[in-house]
Amino acid sequence: METYGCSMNRSDSQIMEKLLEEAGFLRVNDPREADVIVLNTCNVKTPTEHRMIHRARELSKYAPLVVAGCMAKSQGYKLKDFSKVFLAPREIDKIVEAVISAVEGRKAEFLGWKFIDKSSYLRDPLELIGIIPIAEGCMGACTYCITRLARGGLTSFPKGNILRLAEHFLMKGAVELWLTAEDTAAYGRDMGENLADLIMDLSDLPGDFRIRVGMMTPSSALPIMSELIEAYRSHKVYKFFHLPVQSGSDRVLRDMGRNYTVDQFLAMVDFMRRELSDVTIATDIIVGFPTEDEDDFESTLVMLEKLKPDVVNISKFGARPGTKAASMGKLPDSIISRRSKEINELVKRIKEEVNERYLGKELEVLVSEREEGGFQGRTNSYKPVALREAKLGYFYLVEIVDFRANYLIGEVREELGRAGFRWNSSSLEVKAALDLNSALLPRFQETR
Repeated sequence: METYGCSMNRSDSQIMEKLLEEAGFLRVNDPREADVIVLNTCNVKTPTEHRMIHRARELSKYAPLVVAGCMAKSQGYKLKDFSKVFLAPREIDKIVEAVISAVEGRKAEFLGWKFIDKSSYLRDPLELIGIIPIAEGCMGACTYCITRLARGGLTSFPKGNILRLAEHFLMKGAVELWLTAEDTAAYGRDMGENLADLIMDLSDLPGDFRIRVGMMTPSSALPIMSELIEAYRSHKVYKFFHLPVQSGSDRVLRDMGRNYTVDQFLAMVDFMRRELSDVTIATDIIVGFPTEDEDDFESTLVMLEKLKPDVVNISKFGARPGTKAASMGKLPDSIISRRSKEINELVKRIKEEVNERYLGKELEVLVSEREEGGFQGRTNSYKPVALREAKLGYFYLVEIVDFRANYLIGEVREELGRAGFRWNSSSLEVKAALDLNSALLPRFQETR
């Protein structure tokens, strides 16, 4: 199984792998050893689409291929030379049927829009990280976005199942919980819930762990910002906001269908920084949208100077099939390349200026990932910190001694303790129920 794209896709792959294992399949890590290959695709950008075509061509040489993910739903026709079986994001519960069809050489398409409660599938965390899908789809109508054509409108998952999955991950050793959706800020609007209340309930779970909230559309975050700030005050919540602004021009934002203004966006970020102090702001910029002129581009540069974000994901505009923006024309490649180069240079300078402010500071860092040559930890505002020596799953007091544009470099001053779950009577009851289910599962499968 190969997975590309967002954390929602990674979660989908975990669910599919779990269902396949329960059906008796064994995962292998080398495509040359596989009887069937699952390619969980992403096509949010044109370069990613091209990469998916390349991977499908290569993988289909080894074994029958199941194409899953967003491209299976919105651009499956581009992969029909390499696969007979296609599985949409809202049909992943059919993965066993899809794999059997591929093994038997039969054509099969599972491309419906049905509801799947993806928070109801208990599984192991990815090492120390538990990825929790809280919703699928969105309420927006962005003119450039192909993801909505694959994931559909907003469908939130029940809070009770989300809390159950979170507790399960923590009991399995996770120290970080990642809340993921196409737009986390829209959570619950289709069912009378909201993201702030969910975060507070997750924070009440026993233990010392961290919660990372995934991408929020600014127009969805604005109406609940005060409530979100209160939820973020918990020490268990990373002070991290991923808010894609996309452009610094109100005219271009209208053409993109974004439903907020630049001033509203900047005021929202100012409010976050006033209320929460050390906050990490990540944002996205699309360069060369069809209606972006030189004044619009200059407005984006000015906006970034004011915003001074910690993280900026920059994308050259590429028309996605089936979207409204695909019919708006295209700027010359030379103009898009020049603007991309200019904005990348500005962003590199801003990120270095932001990170330089951390020199000499002592910060609490949670180490959750092993990197080449050492470890990576995260500050309470989710700033990445490179460390030479550490233990996974532990908190440290770290002094920042150097930096790069994309991360800080630290030295451990003190070990603060182990992160993770703390047992109470309620969680012991949950564990007992899970242990019972695990004991009964083989008997159930044998009977079936």
